[in-house]
Amino acid sequence: MAQVFPYTYYSCPCVESSSTKPNAVQSAPQEAAPFLEDEEENTFDPRSPRANFSLYPIEHLLYCTDCHQIRCPRCMVEEVVCWYCPNCLFEVPSSTVRSDGNRCTRNCYNCPICTSILSISSLEKPTEGLTPNDAASDAAKAPGGPYFLSCPFCQWSSLEIGIQFEKHFNLTSQLQKIIRGDTHRLGSVTDLASPRGEEMEGEIQGRASVASVEDTAPLPIQGDTETLFTNLYNFYRAQLSELSDANPYSLSSDYSFASPSSITRLMNLYGSGGRTKKDRPKPIREAAEFSEGQKVSNPLSEKENIDRIRSVGWEGTASVEQRLQQCREDVGFVDELRPLATLLRTKKSKRCKICRQILSRPESKVSTNRYKIKLLALNNIPKITMRSLNAQPAQHPSFPMQATAPGSDEASTLKPLVPTHFLLTITNPLFDSIKVTLATPSTTPGCVKSKVTILCPQFDVGANTDVWDEALSSATDRSSKRQSQMLSAGPDGGSLTGIQAEAGKVWERGRNWTSIVVEVAPGSLPDSIGHVTLGDDAQGDGGAALDEDEDVLEIPIFVRLEYETEAGGDDGGAAHARKEDAGKEKREEAFWAVLGVGRIAG
Repeated sequence: MAQVFPYTYYSCPCVESSSTKPNAVQSAPQEAAPFLEDEEENTFDPRSPRANFSLYPIEHLLYCTDCHQIRCPRCMVEEVVCWYCPNCLFEVPSSTVRSDGNRCTRNCYNCPICTSILSISSLEKPTEGLTPNDAASDAAKAPGGPYFLSCPFCQWSSLEIGIQFEKHFNLTSQLQKIIRGDTHRLGSVTDLASPRGEEMEGEIQGRASVASVEDTAPLPIQGDTETLFTNLYNFYRAQLSELSDANPYSLSSDYSFASPSSITRLMNLYGSGGRTKKDRPKPIREAAEFSEGQKVSNPLSEKENIDRIRSVGWEGTASVEQRLQQCREDVGFVDELRPLATLLRTKKSKRCKICRQILSRPESKVSTNRYKIKLLALNNIPKITMRSLNAQPAQHPSFPMQATAPGSDEASTLKPLVPTHFLLTITNPLFDSIKVTLATPSTTPGCVKSKVTILCPQFDVGANTDVWDEALSSATDRSSKRQSQMLSAGPDGGSLTGIQAEAGKVWERGRNWTSIVVEVAPGSLPDSIGHVTLGDDAQGDGGAALDEDEDVLEIPIFVRLEYETEAGGDDGGAAHARKEDAGKEKREEAFWAVLGVGRIAG
């Protein structure tokens, strides 16, 4: 996929904290100082494998106001605010989610074939010939049952699998009764504990023995998965309760050291009296009956499935995705698929992993997409943009250059060994003026070495004040005059004939933005490798192969900010009373950024 140049990525500091070397520094303090010095001198490599997980656009990052650091998705902890159905937008309590599962319990179902939303239709046509003035017109116009679920996309309907509903509401309970209908014909698993259930159990076991001898009669249905799981859960729960009553020191007993029972056991254990001999607890046995949740496998099922595949063909079998979406395990054919209740969605809030501060929190209302709290990095970190000095600028110098078509040689292709000038613009979103210090290696990391020179590495950026201040200031008039001169001048080897970039001086300055000039001399690619022949099979004169996008010129820049802001506190009126004494506090922030300039021509 072709990239659009230029682009700017920001590096999250979590890539440095996840390294394994600081642990070794803590274990060996005498070697800590040399290691830290080497770590400070190291240059951020945007092509390293670790950089793939730390570079993000500024629009995808949040900012922690307590840690004063950028936070990427790996630095956040998510918490569920609310659960809701994406179809009916009904908010579901968390207690209902734990008991009923992560699915909508209303009339929201998805197609088992294409996962589209199913609609409720009636087999009877609505009554005709009624006027709106009739008293019972609304009730009479509503079609009567039976009802069925239909898919408007793939034209699947529940009539294909023989499922109809008596009412158009409360479909979940009706569907469960329909699925358990075959089980109720022979008696449900929960009814097997009754005298009638014991008689049915003997009948079922007798039919199973006959089926194993004659190999003709299949085993009967033993119950749905939910009923079997309920019986099995109750069976093991009863055994654990019996075990805890017989042995108070078992794992199922109360282990809270503050409870009276635990204190009594400890006093008896460390008391002067001798230890009494305790009986060995009874081992927990497995389920052996139908009423206990046992599920007997059918030895004839494989033979029946093979014969059925031969009759229905490949189209009649369910795919792997369709089988995984079903809640049952014994689904193998299309006619065994059941409508799927819609999965619930969540609204989540995000916290900082280090200080646990809330970074973003949406409103609990399902119908709104607004946020109560959202600390964007775009509102706390200066935005860095880059554009060619020879290209025509946009309406505002702080706006990035207009994107060109992929593969265009106008601005995205760089000539090797030809110095090119770019305008680097820093936009300040803060309400305080900042002092910016930029640093970059003299040669870019990677196989293709390019020289980068920042003509003005230190400069000031104004505060984000009222927009009318820029219109009334004389500095803006001088900036617009210089801009008009720049447009009238023509390119001459990467520079302008009318205006020359000077070292240590700012090119343009506005209300809350400042532009400087960066000189880039792209390196040369191997002679036998061009833009199209990059890959593992391409070899240069030196015998080295360039990886994918190795011809892209990326400049790592270390940005350091210094500014003064009002000293704040969290103790209310006391902090406000000390504000006059405290004045302003000095803050410093630093981060790495990567600027993608373009591709080097081969």
